[in-house]
Amino acid sequence: MTGTTIRIQRLRSPQALLAFLGLTVVGGGAAALSHIGSAAAAGETLWRDGTGVPVVTDNYEPRRSLAPLIKEIGATVVNVRVAGKMRPPIELDGIDPRMLPFLDMGPQQKQGIGSGVILSSDGLVVTNNHVVDGAEKLEVKLSDGRMFNAKVLGSDPLTDLALIQLEGAKGLKAATLGSSATMSVGDWVLAIGSPMGLEQTATTGIVSAKGRGSLGLYANSYIDFLQTDAAIAPGSSGGPLFNMNGEVIGINTAVGAMGRGPGFAVPIDQAKQVIPQLKHSGKVVRGWLGISGRDIEPAVGRALESGAVIGAVMPGTPAAKAGLQTGDRIIRIIGVDSHDIASFGDLRGRVAELKPGTETTLIVVRKDKPVTLKATVGKLPGDDELRKIGQRGQRESSGGELFPDGQPRLGVEVEATADGLQVRSVRPGSLAEELGLKQGDRLQTINGEAIRSNADVAAALGKDGGRVEVKVKRGSASHSAVIERR
Repeated sequence: MTGTTIRIQRLRSPQALLAFLGLTVVGGGAAALSHIGSAAAAGETLWRDGTGVPVVTDNYEPRRSLAPLIKEIGATVVNVRVAGKMRPPIELDGIDPRMLPFLDMGPQQKQGIGSGVILSSDGLVVTNNHVVDGAEKLEVKLSDGRMFNAKVLGSDPLTDLALIQLEGAKGLKAATLGSSATMSVGDWVLAIGSPMGLEQTATTGIVSAKGRGSLGLYANSYIDFLQTDAAIAPGSSGGPLFNMNGEVIGINTAVGAMGRGPGFAVPIDQAKQVIPQLKHSGKVVRGWLGISGRDIEPAVGRALESGAVIGAVMPGTPAAKAGLQTGDRIIRIIGVDSHDIASFGDLRGRVAELKPGTETTLIVVRKDKPVTLKATVGKLPGDDELRKIGQRGQRESSGGELFPDGQPRLGVEVEATADGLQVRSVRPGSLAEELGLKQGDRLQTINGEAIRSNADVAAALGKDGGRVEVKVKRGSASHSAVIERR
């Protein structure tokens, strides 16, 4: 085992939902028209766009009753039933290994209920990624009771959207898509879905807020939630949020615990960017610059300045090649369209919508002076490549030291045996993972020092802050690995 693998800690799966003010995703947890929406392929149509005219044509007065509207649009909402194998929701970090025999670690049957909305008469349906993730079998029930088998055409964890196709469907009633950008806080909205499995449940409320970001629910996501007080609950995931014209303006995704509190929906304008790519390639390709951002608190008595402040520029990325620097504040991006930038999240979303290879102009404030830079947008890398890029950035920013915080750590859990210390687990993103250490390895020497205890490990690593050489016994063979950073 020779050579060096440079890595950083693996990014958390975007499917993993984090606790945030008691919020939870809301699906899978319960046992007159104008032009047609365009798609990636020329001439193809995937959805119908509305004109702002109510889809109900006869004597519809929303201030009196929404019954005519619900009757018209209810048939576009479906119930999604999911069965499949999934890993048990058990986090092993911090669990005493002696307890593992008492835990059921085998695969468990996933039984889920969600919602969806029909986009086309031949059974194209949009729902949430977390509803169908890991599904082995999908069944979709229409409002008239008909059942269809379905398959996943594509999914995007970073916006929690998925596209599914009903098998053998034709002549279905399709929804009309509106514009989330035209919605204002205080506008009335209507949600229809299957909360707690109760199909075709309709609730009303208002748009409570816009531009909520991902709220920490999805790691590294591109969601910019609409917030609503329309009552939704587990099982509503993937269902539509309508305006009072009967146009879909969001896809319901998250709600307060037990259905209480605010609900959140993916804006339909974001979904329109994702759906064509899911239809044609099953995944989403996003633009990328290679920067991280940081928030700057305004001085007391001063307003927060708009723009995206750069916290770090990753080496070798489009941002680095364009000449962007830490501390730059990007206030405008000119690509296919021109946009003023309100925040780093705004910039990240704008760049993500650009096709890789697109040339852009960035208007930057640097030391209180405007600077114009040219950048060619790259393709958002996968997790493995992001890990390598991030590790290179860490290495350069730390001056090449293995332990920039001054604490020599290998990143393994060990147990004492008659043959010395044996590796029980390797922490992802650790120095041990970079060295290629594996469970069962027996540590022999580190930097030439014999290893018999945890104290020996720390002392040996502390001999050199820029180089580490480890020799281990793996089965009947001996292996060694070296990492050197100067």
